Amino acid sequence: MAENQLIPRSERVRAEARDTDWATLIGRAVDDLTRIMHSEGQLLVAGVRGALSEGIDRVVALVATGVAMAAGAMCMLAAAILFLHEYLMLPWWQSCGIVGLALFAISLALGAFATSRPKTSALEVS
Repeated sequence: MAENQLIPRSERVRAEARDTDWATLIGRAVDDLTRIMHSEGQLLVAGVRGALSEGIDRVVALVATGVAMAAGAMCMLAAAILFLHEYLMLPWWQSCGIVGLALFAISLALGAFATSRPKTSALEVS
């Protein structure tokens, strides 16, 4: 009761209103910050999911392409061996040897071509 007599009632109501306003403002600020952080987290997860999904799709397409190319190469090799055996009347071992030597020569030529090209640095290009 002594406190009520020292501070007039109108000023005490104003002080309580100011304290309540600051508490409300701080509570709203904290709530807004948590909502912003939650939204940013959701955006990050969505972005990572999209990038990861796109990367997985590219890898799957690359692997499928590689498998199809390998199967096609095997069929071409088998066709070349059969052609040499059936139409040129060569024994199997000679047909396989000729195709193997041809592949070896092609790989040497490709390797020489790949190493003979001049390497350009980023400074020379610009």
